[in-house]
Amino acid sequence: MNAHRLPWAAVLAVLFAAQILTAEVLDKTKSIAGATVHYKVILPPNYDASKAYPGILAFSGGSQTMQTVDGAITRFWRAQAEQRGYIVILPAAPDGRLFFV
Repeated sequence: MNAHRLPWAAVLAVLFAAQILTAEVLDKTKSIAGATVHYKVILPPNYDASKAYPGILAFSGGSQTMQTVDGAITRFWRAQAEQRGYIVILPAAPDGRLFFV
């Protein structure tokens, strides 16, 4: 009977460890040139503020709302931050004014 419990314990341990190693997503707001910019910051697993990390400023597509930012994080950027150890910053367009390059 104990032999059947061991695999489940191992599976639970792996699942718990996987949750610990996920990137953290922070909600932030900053006033820039009179506009309030809402943005998300993705920190890599085991982020240490005393270390230097590569950073990416990314933009969501379409209307660039917080909903599209969340979708881009879910579909792509969170996994990339976890895999590559990057800090990723994704702003939402302030007051509906889109970002253009």
